[in-house]
Amino acid sequence: MSVSPARPFNVTEAQLLHACMSTKALFPEIEAVRQQPDVLLQTPQMQLMLAHTQQAMQEIEHIPQTDYTTYRAFQCSGERGHYEAAYFLKRTRLAAAALRLLVGQVDLKAHVENYLWNICEETNWVLPAHENVIIDLFAAETGFVLAETLLLLGTTLESEIRHRVRQEIERRILTPYLRFYASQWWYTTDHNWNGVCNSAVAATFLLIEPEPERTAKALTIALQGLQVFIESAFEADGSSSEGVSYWHYGLMNFVALSEFLYARSAGEINLLASERLQQIAAYPAQVQLYGSQFANFADCDESVGFNPGILTRLAERTHEPSLAKLLASPAQPSSDWRLTMLLRNVLWWDSKQPSASPLADAWLKVGDIARLTTKNIHHDSIVLAVKAGHNGENHNHNDVGSFILNIAGENLLVDPGRGLYSRAYFSDQRYENIFANSYGHSVPIINGKQQGTGHAFTGHIEQVNSEGAYKQVSLEFARAYPVPELLSAKRQLLLGSSGEEAGTIWLRDTFIFNNEASTVEEVFMTWLECTVDGPHALIHGMKYDLRLTIEEPQGVHFMLERLEKESQANEKPGVLKRLSIVLPPARNIHVNVCIQAIPPTLGT
Repeated sequence: MSVSPARPFNVTEAQLLHACMSTKALFPEIEAVRQQPDVLLQTPQMQLMLAHTQQAMQEIEHIPQTDYTTYRAFQCSGERGHYEAAYFLKRTRLAAAALRLLVGQVDLKAHVENYLWNICEETNWVLPAHENVIIDLFAAETGFVLAETLLLLGTTLESEIRHRVRQEIERRILTPYLRFYASQWWYTTDHNWNGVCNSAVAATFLLIEPEPERTAKALTIALQGLQVFIESAFEADGSSSEGVSYWHYGLMNFVALSEFLYARSAGEINLLASERLQQIAAYPAQVQLYGSQFANFADCDESVGFNPGILTRLAERTHEPSLAKLLASPAQPSSDWRLTMLLRNVLWWDSKQPSASPLADAWLKVGDIARLTTKNIHHDSIVLAVKAGHNGENHNHNDVGSFILNIAGENLLVDPGRGLYSRAYFSDQRYENIFANSYGHSVPIINGKQQGTGHAFTGHIEQVNSEGAYKQVSLEFARAYPVPELLSAKRQLLLGSSGEEAGTIWLRDTFIFNNEASTVEEVFMTWLECTVDGPHALIHGMKYDLRLTIEEPQGVHFMLERLEKESQANEKPGVLKRLSIVLPPARNIHVNVCIQAIPPTLGT
């Protein structure tokens, strides 16, 4: 009996048991490839993925060492990068070698087996930063990767290797999951950990657990957790407060698991068929800026690489057309350390990239993000993304009211992105870091105070207008500040959309206080080199410079701060710059800044 597409999680343990007992191929595409690997080798997507992973094959004979000193560095100093670099490089090389062994490079067999054995020898698959849990994100994914390696290569691998891999997956993943799932904080949480861990573990059960009853029990447990993930990790409009990169990460393994169940049940169980999944699938295209660039509010980088196989299958099941935009040129399809995702890139994607289509205005009313778009007189894209929301979001930054300006594929005014992942960054010291607090974002300092931390510190986009010669976003964000004397803080961003003013932006802020002695410092963030000259600032981009002019009030000027120490401490390749305007104290403060893109030759 089929499960209702409207309620895909209303699947009984009996239905799951029936699927587990089925003789239908779990991953039909792999079964076909194992019969004719030469056919796969000739496909353009396989050639592309081989090219992407070629660098990983360098020094394949040297297995990266995950040693005690680097493992314990997190406990001693909070540093996590050195251990994680070796940990993920090891798995990246395994994926690259296993893919090549599949298509006939038999000389790599010993390397694949050595990497499998070495991973089995690791004291812990859980990262040092996550030692407080029995199964973390990457332990779950390691189990999935190793289990699928066995499916992929089968008896090509020595029986001793296959036995050891199964033994370690059982000890580290399967048994602990069944015994302790309820005590794992991530089991029913409202963010990516839920989607990653439950999906990867459930997929691993389907791959290697020989007892159908045990697998059905594990699937029942996993789907209960995943129902919470789908219902609560995304807003009612499908948006993710964690940003596009964590949207992608949280769904990758979920899509893979969903397809396993779809295949085993002959299409009767389809977790991707609901209207809810289509809403979620539509989110990234609404915060796209240009190609692979997305509004990177929260802990995100400005460029996101997607696994094209996952997006392709998600688009097929949800019938969400906007997913194609995420793979359109000039976006570059990605690959990562996971063999599981590498396989789906070559088996679910045909290597084709659609032509890019113009971006439209968008307003995620629940996610509280708006995007305005236009073209300037030179037909280059101007994209403005604005965020309200609150300061208690997942992977939160204190950034209510911040905005990003992308011109012709370059972010000139930026969200600085995530800070360096460390013990301090995920502790009560997080908001001492300018990449998380409001000092590093394009939002004001009011009466010397930054924005507050927590759900209570909030703002709201009140209006988005896409009609006429001037598009606009208006928001109120006084409640984002622990400033009781602040009665109102309104931000209006106007975008000229026609004639000579097409692409010109005006920032108009108004602050109302209940006393006379209040101050505001306006802020604009950029990674690019810039200069200041009284009421003018110039940001130097690749194709355009950005000229900022204070039109109101008179008699104030720009100041430039280079955040070199903070950028270096967070291992950024460039130096974050902070342009600011200190406004004279008043009860009512109004500021108007004109922002124009100009050819670089005019700005020198």
